[in-house]
Amino acid sequence: MPNRQVNILSIAPYKILPPTSGGHLGIVTLHHYLGKLCQDHLVSTVDNGPADNYAFDLHKVFPADAKRYIPLYNYRSLLSIAKKYDVNHIYCDHPYMAPTVMALSRKLKVPWYLRSHNIESERFRAFGKKWWPVMRSFERFAMRNANGVFFITPEEKEWAMQNFGLHEHKSFVIPYGTTLEQAPNGHDAAKQQIAAEMGLDPAKPWLYFIGALDYYPNEQAVSFILDEVIRRLNESHTQYEILVGGKGLSEKLQQQIKETPNITYTGFIPVLDTFLKACDIMLNPVVLGGGIKTKAIEALGYNKIVVSTFSGAAGISPQACGNNLLISEDKDWYAFVADINTAILTIPDIPKAFYDSYYWGNIAKKILDIFKQH
Repeated sequence: MPNRQVNILSIAPYKILPPTSGGHLGIVTLHHYLGKLCQDHLVSTVDNGPADNYAFDLHKVFPADAKRYIPLYNYRSLLSIAKKYDVNHIYCDHPYMAPTVMALSRKLKVPWYLRSHNIESERFRAFGKKWWPVMRSFERFAMRNANGVFFITPEEKEWAMQNFGLHEHKSFVIPYGTTLEQAPNGHDAAKQQIAAEMGLDPAKPWLYFIGALDYYPNEQAVSFILDEVIRRLNESHTQYEILVGGKGLSEKLQQQIKETPNITYTGFIPVLDTFLKACDIMLNPVVLGGGIKTKAIEALGYNKIVVSTFSGAAGISPQACGNNLLISEDKDWYAFVADINTAILTIPDIPKAFYDSYYWGNIAKKILDIFKQH
């Protein structure tokens, strides 16, 4: 439809405003940038906050309980919105609303696209959920019936093509992104500011890990830092400060941090900009969970060197990151710490190619180009 306005009915059936996780922030930010390029009508739950500062139009339709996942439960409301705004594409975050979206697609005679934030069934299997085979059947059903599927990583795209029988022409990689178009300035001033506020030594390299710490893969990563990484840093006589940020850290791990020198738990960080400018190196010792690690993309956007496990770097293009991404095998903590020591001696210099691939504005344009071809 080269000459026709793209009008999207987007479905994110959970509370995303205000965003409280990297996943929520990714949904909100992508739709903000899509809304700058076309008409994006985002349907979500009634318990969302306002969307006054975003370019998409928010429609609070779904109830804030499990009834919203009943097939066709809000079908009439969705159909009314779609007709009112002359919708010609449907975009659905996660597969859970697939039956309702498929019915809308057939009624309106418009294509629908599924945004896969990770292979849900594989994530549930890794976490030991006994019902993961049911999820796999449903996920396969949703993906095979969509007109296109947007994957976070190339690895997950290939996995789905092999295991769900998806065709190449309907499988796309749409990564998590950054709002930055170039590396920001202000590192030294930010580090001095936070050093004064928190009583830290600005002369030492600051290593950090941040995330939703009640999410098991992130909680496990903090345990790896405390039990594996710090011991080896001390063995190599490395000078360092470690900052762990985010909400939800268990009392046990908080107490362990208090008893360990050179590591500080900051709690939730409401304004990340100064913090990210101040820090030097992101630690990413994650070995579980699907999709792309959003905080790693965020760190790279701020021109930080990311020291990562293989699993933690899944989906990130090393070629786009230059020397700012160092990867070791999962749980090879001596190699991980060797990469930290390499990072300390390296001047970060994120290439322009990173922003070409991961700036949200470019990602939104890629989605719009796909829509215009269908």
